[in-house]
Amino acid sequence: MPLVSTSKLLTAVLAAGWLAEALAGKNSDVEAGIAAYNSDDHEAALAAYAAAEAELGERPEIFYDRGLALVAKGDKDEARKAFERGTESTHPDVHASSEYELGNLDLDAEAFDPAIEHYIKCLKAKPDHANAKWNLELALLKKKQKEEEEKKKQEEEKKDQEKQDEENKDEQNKDEEKKDEEKKDEEKKDEEKRTKRKRTSRSRTKRKGRAEAGRREKDEQKPDEQKQDEQKQNEQKQDEQKQDEQKQEKGEQPQPQPQPQLDKADLDKALEQLDAEDNFQLDRPARQIRVEKDW
Repeated sequence: MPLVSTSKLLTAVLAAGWLAEALAGKNSDVEAGIAAYNSDDHEAALAAYAAAEAELGERPEIFYDRGLALVAKGDKDEARKAFERGTESTHPDVHASSEYELGNLDLDAEAFDPAIEHYIKCLKAKPDHANAKWNLELALLKKKQKEEEEKKKQEEEKKDQEKQDEENKDEQNKDEEKKDEEKKDEEKKDEEKRTKRKRTSRSRTKRKGRAEAGRREKDEQKPDEQKQDEQKQNEQKQDEQKQDEQKQEKGEQPQPQPQPQLDKADLDKALEQLDAEDNFQLDRPARQIRVEKDW
């Protein structure tokens, strides 16, 4: 459904007719402008319309003809201003055609609501304007298509947003799951450390218990003679303590107690242990010590 514009031939005929009726006679400048417009000499047409306006004054009919030349030249903004002045005409053809051209400018710009409004005004002024009827239907159709496209676009954007939100939610859930796993790993490590400490503590307790049991067993395995000697020594100490107490009661000074004699085997064993702990074997240190001063 193509956009229908006023043909140049029809424009020339209508413009001449409007002016003949509106001005009660033809104007040579207007006719020159129409001829230049039909020859695609838009600058000459605009110059001729300017001359007509200088002679006749600002007339809606001349503004309409100027608007057509400006549209052909590509100056749509100035053409719109000219057609708006053309709508001020009381002549039905001039008024309707000016509204029609304004509708075409809006339709080209995809401003469908104002285009529809201009086409309706055109048809009110001239109900039999076939091109206005055609373009009105076209504007209504394009408006509907645009609304459907915008609606579809909004639905797609909504779906895309929902998809993005879902992906963000999934990513957030993954992050939370990762944090939970890391927390569980930390708790597992802490539990393993506590278990290890408990095992170490139990192991130490067992070793200590075994050592004490070993000492008790060793004591129990001492020869009877050694036990008897120890018993005799204890009895002797007790007798000596009693004698000292009796002498103290009588006012006598206690005699110094003889020091216990070490067994030679025990003495040799003690010396061997000291040698094993000695860091200076063979009376010489393990590393050379630097002498600060030579005496």
